[in-house]
Amino acid sequence: MTAIDRTAYPRPGARLSREEMGARYDLTEAEIAFVRASARTDTSRLLLAVSLKTRRTFGFFPAPGDMHAGIVAHVGAQLELATPDAPGDHLRLTSTLYRHHAAVRAHLRVTPYGEVAERLLTETILKAAETMSDPADLINRAIEALQSASIDLPAFSTLDRLAGRLRAEVHGRMFGRVAEHLAGDDATALDALLTRPPDSATTPFNRLKQAPGPATPTTIRLWVERLEWLGGMIDPDLALQGIAHTKLRQFAAEAAAMEVSDLTDVMQPGRRHTLLLALLRQARMRCRDELVEMMLRRIRRTQALAKEQLETLRDQHRDIEEALIGVFGQVLETAQAQDADDAFGSRVRALLSGQGGVDALAAQCETVSAWHRDNDLPLLWPIHARHRALLFRLVDLLDIRSATQDRSLLDAWAVVSAHQHARRPDVRADIDLGFSSQRWRSFVVRRRPDIVFDRRALEVCVFIHLVDALQTGDLYVVGAENFADYRAQLLPWAECELRLPAYCAALGIPERGEGFAAMLKAELTQVATEVDTGLPDNTELSIGEDGTPHLRQMPTTSPPAGLAHFEQEVRARMPERHLLDILKHAEHWSRYTRHFGPPSGADPKLAQAVQRYLFTVFGYGCNLGPNQTARHASGIATAQALRRINAQHINADKLESA
Repeated sequence: MTAIDRTAYPRPGARLSREEMGARYDLTEAEIAFVRASARTDTSRLLLAVSLKTRRTFGFFPAPGDMHAGIVAHVGAQLELATPDAPGDHLRLTSTLYRHHAAVRAHLRVTPYGEVAERLLTETILKAAETMSDPADLINRAIEALQSASIDLPAFSTLDRLAGRLRAEVHGRMFGRVAEHLAGDDATALDALLTRPPDSATTPFNRLKQAPGPATPTTIRLWVERLEWLGGMIDPDLALQGIAHTKLRQFAAEAAAMEVSDLTDVMQPGRRHTLLLALLRQARMRCRDELVEMMLRRIRRTQALAKEQLETLRDQHRDIEEALIGVFGQVLETAQAQDADDAFGSRVRALLSGQGGVDALAAQCETVSAWHRDNDLPLLWPIHARHRALLFRLVDLLDIRSATQDRSLLDAWAVVSAHQHARRPDVRADIDLGFSSQRWRSFVVRRRPDIVFDRRALEVCVFIHLVDALQTGDLYVVGAENFADYRAQLLPWAECELRLPAYCAALGIPERGEGFAAMLKAELTQVATEVDTGLPDNTELSIGEDGTPHLRQMPTTSPPAGLAHFEQEVRARMPERHLLDILKHAEHWSRYTRHFGPPSGADPKLAQAVQRYLFTVFGYGCNLGPNQTARHASGIATAQALRRINAQHINADKLESA
């Protein structure tokens, strides 16, 4: 059964603060009038008012014994009614309970849970289960559908059983479709992944789960071999066609958390093959992503090294700059001292000759000016050349396509790829450099009107813009995950238009662009007016003569007298807690272990699940490992159990949620 605290199902027994009590259970004048008109006795009015507010708050009528006594007292005080000593028992014995429920439903225009509601839930959960796997998410979607339809929520167990049954039904259909698409040879090949070949130390399934580590120039061969090995297997996309991306990702995570024995224990071949295909698909995508990431890191490293070299050259040329400035200062002094142009010219020429001559000074000036204005482009090629063979190999392994109608960058790449082994410095081709900046075009183009491109500069330019386009989504890699075509995940525009009114209504924004712009303008104008009005009285903010706002630095406050002694006394009185006790107390108050569980999203079926989770967090968090931790958890979990819990029930995302 799904834990109720993992869902949005309301729980009436929670203790509320005074503000929360007032916000939820304060009666309006209309509600008070309804209560007084619909009930005659004080007891009936109290029961009716409590039923009205609890139905409006929770979406269902909780049992009288489940309601907090403070709720009954708060509602009764507003009606100036005395609260019974045992409000739960008193309300439970009231014979008009169900009649009041009917009156509240009529007043709120809601309906009880019945066949219509069950059909609505069945349709909602079946549709949601096509993309969601966690039973808690399906239950939340069902609650949302019932609340939107103004229908009473049923018991939580009803929602849990219905969500579990329909989720299994949807998964069964998916597994059946995959089994139908698989030929006999393909199914045999998938089952062979679970068998260790005679000449290997591990199964192909374990190799599928274990990546060679981060892609680097030294491990590129391993990644290329892995991509070729994965490419030689069955194409998973054909058999998995029609299954949502979110479901495939969940199936892959479920398979990655399993051992070979777990998969061989799966008696339904369709489910076993679906999990293997999803894992194979995920491994292919992540392999391509890793190769793209490696290319990005290499290009960014080239750019960073070029900027470092530029700063080094600037430091080296600082003496030349100072010498040239000194020469220019002497020229200015000569101009101030000489009124005659002939004498000034001869003195300047003599001055320049004394500093090494015009040619030497011109060469120094050209050297210094070449590295001004952050011009690091000429420095890129020597760094890029050391790894260009690797970069060409990476791009050749990937199927890069354009996500827009602009193919100028891919056309330029085709030219660069065709000339990767060329020796001549120039390239003559019909290339549109519209994807680059004017600075790059000036650096790449050598002559006009008969345009000739610098081959090396063009190659560096295309590689840098290639990785930029991959990061922005203008280019994508077929079969990747993080660098895939983002348009494939977008809803069709027709469906967006159908959802737009409800979406805008939920956010409180106009549907049309004109209305949205007018709303933003009005809100910004209002904020600007409020700021202008309060500025004269704002002693913390000032505006300088150049219009720059400045915040006044807050004065530092000295700690109160006796603070150090107080902290020392608190530490002395604070009892010593062991780390495992701290984890246990934190679990008692926050229940953070509810975020842990199998990849399928179902609740864990472990005996003593909370204790095992605590020991797993303790053991791996302290770097004890499963073997050492199991010695301190005898009777609770073995080393193998702790290892499987860490691999299958806990991951980085779940730890972040906890």
